[in-house]
Amino acid sequence: MSVPNVIVVGAGGVGVICALSLTTKNLSDVSLVVRSDYNHVEEKGYQIDSCDYGKFDSWRPHHIFRTVEDAASGDKFYDYIIVTTKNIPDGPINSRVENIVKPLLLNNHKLESSRQSNILLIQNGIDIEKSILETFQQSEYNYTMLSGIEIVGSTKIAKGTIHQIGHEKITVGAFQPDDTNAKLAAKKFVEFYYNEGKNDAEYDERVRHSRWNKLIYNAAINTTTALIGLDVPRALQFGVDGKSTEFEIFRPAMKEIIKIAASEGIILDEAFIDIFTDISRNLMFKPSMCVDREKGQLMEVEVILGNPLIIAKKNGVETPVLSGIYFLLVMLQGKLKEANGLIKFDEKTCKIVE
Repeated sequence: MSVPNVIVVGAGGVGVICALSLTTKNLSDVSLVVRSDYNHVEEKGYQIDSCDYGKFDSWRPHHIFRTVEDAASGDKFYDYIIVTTKNIPDGPINSRVENIVKPLLLNNHKLESSRQSNILLIQNGIDIEKSILETFQQSEYNYTMLSGIEIVGSTKIAKGTIHQIGHEKITVGAFQPDDTNAKLAAKKFVEFYYNEGKNDAEYDERVRHSRWNKLIYNAAINTTTALIGLDVPRALQFGVDGKSTEFEIFRPAMKEIIKIAASEGIILDEAFIDIFTDISRNLMFKPSMCVDREKGQLMEVEVILGNPLIIAKKNGVETPVLSGIYFLLVMLQGKLKEANGLIKFDEKTCKIVE
C-alpha cells in the first residue's frame, strides 16, 4: 500500500520542523517548498539543532521545490497540502493562502478528481480557512479543510539553519466540525506525524475553540509588543508604575477576546488571562509580530486582530482596547508596506498612489 504524499509550503522554523517530524516517522512521502533558501538547501541541505530530534548537518526531506508551481507541475497527487507560511491577506496577492494552495489543488483535481485532497493550515489567527472555502467549491475540488495549532520554539536563524529550543506540540482538527471526512483525515495525519518520545501530536475535536484560546495571547500581547517594539518583560516593566501595560492594555484586551468568542458560542476559561500574562513575564521573549516588525516584514495584523474585530462588530461586542491597537497597527503595517515597495506615498499630494 502506498504512503500518503505530503507537501509542506513554508520553510521557516515551523515548516522545516514539520517536514522533519514527518520524515522521522517515515510513514509519508514528504515534499517541502523552500523558496528563498532553495539554492542553499539543494546544495548543502539544512543545518538543524533541535531539542526534539537532535543535530543535523545536511538534512533534506524526500523532495524539495523552489515554488508551489514547480511542485504542481508533475504527476504527483498531494494527499495533504500543509501551509506554514505567514498569513497576510493584506499582503501581496501571490502570498495569500488561497493563491498558495491553488496550483496544488488544481493539479490534484486534474490528476485524480475523485481522490480527496486535504488542506491543513498551521498558521496564526481565526477563520483563516474561510478564504479557501470561499475560493474553491468543496464539491467540485473534493477537499477537506483542516486546521492546526503548532507550539514550537523554532526559528530560522540563517540560510538553511534552524534552531529549535521549545518542545513541539501540534493539535489538528476539522475546521468544519460536521465534516466526517475531515475528521478522519485529521486523525490519520496525527498518526503519521506523531513521534513517540520526541513530539506531541493530538487530534483536536474543538480546534476552533483552541484557536480562540491562542488568540487570547496573540491579539493582546503579540500585537502590543509589535506596536511598541519591545520584548514582553520590558513592555510590562516600562508601564506606569510597572502596572499600566498589564492592567490597562494586556488584561482588558484579553477580556475583549473572551467576550468576542462568547458571542460566537465559544466559552473560554478566564484563567488563561493569568496564564498568558505571566508566561513571558520573566522570560526574555519577543513574540512573532514584534520580530516581524524588527525584520521589516509585514505582520499578521488581519488574521490575528482584524478578523476577530469583524466578528465583534457583527455581534455587537464593544472592543475599545483591541480596536485602538488595531488602528495603530494598520498604520505601522502601512509603513512596512511602503518600505517594502508594496505601496507608494506621494509627498507632494500627501496621498497613497495607486
